[in-house]
Amino acid sequence: MGEKKGSLRKRIALAILFGMSFILLSYAAVSTYIVNTTIAKSQEHKLAMARLIRNRIDTVVQENINRLYDISLSGSVDFTDKNIEPERRAVRIAYRYSIFRDGVFLLDRGGNIVLNYPDRIGERAVNVLGVEPIGRTVSMGKPVVSNLYTLNPSGRKVLFVLVPLRDRNGEFAGTAGGEIDPTDPLLTQMLNLVDLGEKGFIDIIDSNGMIIASSKASRTLTQIDHNRVLSSIMAEKREVVRRCHHCHDSGKRREKTNNVLLFVPLETAPWGVSIQESEDEVFAPALKLRKTFIAFGILFLGTALALTIGITRSIVNPINELALAADQISKGDMSHSVKVHGNDEIGVLSQSFESMRTKLLESLESIRKHNLELESRVRERTIQIEKSQDRVKNLLEQVITTQEDERKRIARELHDMTLQDLSVILMKIDMCKLRPDQISSEKVDEMRNITMKSLDGVVKIIQNLRPSLLDDLGMKSAIRWLLDNHLKEKGVEYFFNVIGAEDMRFRPEVEITLFRIIQEAIMNIAKHSKAEHVFVIFRMNNTNVHVDIEDDGAGFDFESLFHQTMHNTKDRRGLGLLGMMERVSLIGGDIKICSSPGKGTRITVKFPLEFTGTEDA
Repeated sequence: MGEKKGSLRKRIALAILFGMSFILLSYAAVSTYIVNTTIAKSQEHKLAMARLIRNRIDTVVQENINRLYDISLSGSVDFTDKNIEPERRAVRIAYRYSIFRDGVFLLDRGGNIVLNYPDRIGERAVNVLGVEPIGRTVSMGKPVVSNLYTLNPSGRKVLFVLVPLRDRNGEFAGTAGGEIDPTDPLLTQMLNLVDLGEKGFIDIIDSNGMIIASSKASRTLTQIDHNRVLSSIMAEKREVVRRCHHCHDSGKRREKTNNVLLFVPLETAPWGVSIQESEDEVFAPALKLRKTFIAFGILFLGTALALTIGITRSIVNPINELALAADQISKGDMSHSVKVHGNDEIGVLSQSFESMRTKLLESLESIRKHNLELESRVRERTIQIEKSQDRVKNLLEQVITTQEDERKRIARELHDMTLQDLSVILMKIDMCKLRPDQISSEKVDEMRNITMKSLDGVVKIIQNLRPSLLDDLGMKSAIRWLLDNHLKEKGVEYFFNVIGAEDMRFRPEVEITLFRIIQEAIMNIAKHSKAEHVFVIFRMNNTNVHVDIEDDGAGFDFESLFHQTMHNTKDRRGLGLLGMMERVSLIGGDIKICSSPGKGTRITVKFPLEFTGTEDA
């Protein structure tokens, strides 16, 4: 009997040890995989950050190349007419809307400086064909973005952006170029080089390994690619993630840290984005996770050993009863509780079985409740999706209807104004052909007046479609044009005020969206409100933009009109208001419309403040 007990004890011990060892090995494999995956994701996150910075810099460089091309597209380039003012105006515009804070210049085909802005005394008629990037642009006839270049004899460090210059006939006339000062803090700000802390930094490196911009100003204009490793990677247009060493001063000691280097080359320039951070900071979450896994592994191993010893010490109590209880639990019968025998090891095991049964029973009940809750959520989500699909369908129908209305309005204006005037002109021309002897200056003036009227009508239609004032003079002038064009000619008195920075500009898509919202509101007032006074207030603070439009007109029942429009797409009266609300949502803003019959209307638009610069920038 003692022999059987010893054999059972050995079998239990071996089985438990084998099972625990397998689980521990599986746990170790899974934890290793999770840690490695965490490290890989951390590196991929940093690489994605480098790509975002790369895309931002590519966009900035391409935009400023286009600024230089705009000089040719302006049609002002003609070095043979001895009138430099048209070229000066084009260069001044390119300078204002670019990052070329050190200046913009024009060269003739021989490499002589014809014009620079701001004007530098003594630099006109100087031949700079010996400057390598300029000579390369002149010889190849292609745009060039240079590495860091040292100007002699001043020793000034600059970056050149150069494009071929075309005259008004499209012929090669020379070179347009811009100079960038790499030490200008504005450059770092525009390139969005964020601070990564004491041990991390972002560098923009040229193909010679020189830092042309950095999140740490002290690193700018230093050489870091001593073995030209990054230069060869940049030439191959490869993205690299590797480990490297970085030395830095810490008090009186010079410390050497292990860093993670991420390098991404640019597309539009022979530069690259380098991000370096300390391994301790990059891999801190993974290292912490690894320590946690090791601690849990040790705890798990200790628990397994204790459990093995505890079970093997006592096997004299009724194990069959526990086996029967385990069999019932495995079959899903958890209605019978496990009887606990004493306070020894088997008693603890019995209690563990009972706890397990209770928890499994609670878990099954919880799973059942979760399943019911999940089914309810799925039903609710399905209903929401169906409602969203219906709303998208209605909005699509409204967009198509609005587009067709706009086409009908334009066609009607062309028919009522331009087409009739052109028909009158054609009839008068035919009469002149039949009776050339009766042609007089009065008839010519009459036909000219009709032609000018038609031209004004076409210009008005074009301005309503896309007002050039918005692009040329900004939001304030465009709004004032709307008020003059739609209210002043109808005898409606308006008051327009801008509170805040009047020369503020927004992203193009934000500007045209805001303009369309205000245009819809002003046109509604002109057509429907019968107002005598209109107030338009444009306010800006540090975080938001507010636009208030208020009139003293007839007003309307907003709730009733909005309800009818949402439930009846054929009811067109509220489509303009619905369009305004959709446009505001596109720029992340809010709109409030307050109106009631006989009490006028007030529309308030609010959206987050996001600038693209100023009109004079």
